[in-house]
Amino acid sequence: MNKWQRIALGAALTGIAVGSLTVAGPSANAQSKTAQPAALSADWKVRANEAVVEAFERDVLNGHHGDHATKYLTADMQWHGGTVGTVAGSGNVAGLMTTVVTSIPDLHAAQLDIFGQGDEVVVRLVVTGTQTGPLLGIPASGRAVRWDATDLYRLANGRIAEEWAAEDFTAFLAGTGTYKAPWIP
Repeated sequence: MNKWQRIALGAALTGIAVGSLTVAGPSANAQSKTAQPAALSADWKVRANEAVVEAFERDVLNGHHGDHATKYLTADMQWHGGTVGTVAGSGNVAGLMTTVVTSIPDLHAAQLDIFGQGDEVVVRLVVTGTQTGPLLGIPASGRAVRWDATDLYRLANGRIAEEWAAEDFTAFLAGTGTYKAPWIP
């Protein structure tokens, strides 16, 4: 047994702190024993929620399986798209996702950041692809599109219950040739 293993074993037996790690030994009180699992449980829940969102993005968006969306969504799911409006119900949201990945068949949502707290997960993405089909009333352009997105998901019981999609639609419109803001070169 090396020096550090002996120190850790001694700490475990006496319930003392080693550096920033506190080890609960036989003399530790019940309160410290129950506080640590609660923190671990909260961290586990956040990570599990992040994993659901990542699986949704990987399967539905990057895998181009809009019809798979319902397995990640609650039945009463609501997708809030700002000026695009709100789409309610898992079947309707799956229909929207199918339209998006069909209209942009090479769509790729590159995740830049993901973080969660409680039942919410925020993802920052860069979305790229080629618009080959009509989308949101915009005819197929055959042009490359790219936009930034920051999406907030709320999960319930391991499924996505709401999404607030903050997409840079001005960039999408510029990419399709539909609209170009005067300040864009």
